[in-house]
Amino acid sequence: MAQTSVSATRQAGKKTTFVITPVHDLLLHDLNILQRATAEQLTRLNYKMGMINTVKQRLKDLTDAGYVLPLFHPSIRLPYMYALDRKGLNYLQAQGVDVREYFRPSQEEDSAKNFLFREHMLAISDVLIHALLFERSEPSFGIRTLLHERFFKNHPIKAVYTRNKSEETKTLVPDCYLEFACTGHEGNEDIIPVLWELDRGTEDQKFFRRRIRAYVVFLRSRAFETLFEVKNITVAFATTKDHQRVRQMREWARKELAATNEPKWLADLFLFTALPENMGEIEPRHLFLDPVWYLPTDGENPVSLLGD
Repeated sequence: MAQTSVSATRQAGKKTTFVITPVHDLLLHDLNILQRATAEQLTRLNYKMGMINTVKQRLKDLTDAGYVLPLFHPSIRLPYMYALDRKGLNYLQAQGVDVREYFRPSQEEDSAKNFLFREHMLAISDVLIHALLFERSEPSFGIRTLLHERFFKNHPIKAVYTRNKSEETKTLVPDCYLEFACTGHEGNEDIIPVLWELDRGTEDQKFFRRRIRAYVVFLRSRAFETLFEVKNITVAFATTKDHQRVRQMREWARKELAATNEPKWLADLFLFTALPENMGEIEPRHLFLDPVWYLPTDGENPVSLLGD
């Protein structure tokens, strides 16, 4: 009897080996695409919202096993923001997935303490989640290329344009790049590349116009033809504020374009819209196909981002 009791105690004291199941594998791949995400965002991407507690438990399991790093703000009560931990990165890399090489947990934790940085990263994730959901719901559209801001931080865009014997050089770090392929009824394929800038309403006119100027140099130089192997491109500014901010951004863009008398074809490459406070409130096609985007000029006539 005593031997049975000792054996049972030993068995109870053994740690259960954590095994990654397909549902854990899915979360790790999602985090590699999004870089930062909350449990709500990860649930919205692949499940119905009634599954959120299950997703939270799976994230806890991955956290306890060292695959996922939970990030929190030290003084503001906010949901955890998750990122891949070193073990998660190694797991994906062993599968042949392209992961970021540079990783320091202390830097990840410090960055999460910056509220504006946190909200900016989660806004990028919202756009990427909507793009992935849009691709699933619209069979005629597919994502050919998806690049996160982290890619551009490691590989910033350099653009040079010479005007009146004066050379302008600019560096750009877009928030993300999405390249869509649209298959028509006759089987022909159109490529629609979009560079995204997520606006939190924190930049004043001076800094915003500098960003527009950098894109003007980039578009004038046509560096995108070599960089992305495309013939044209759209620069989409999406604000998490409101339509007043959209009007403000458009006005500032018009002023910067007018300062150097830029042609209409170039102005028409810029689009602006406002995102809802809760992205779960809108269908993916609303952001990509409905006429909710505005040119710098052309009054109050909205257009579609990807449609005709």
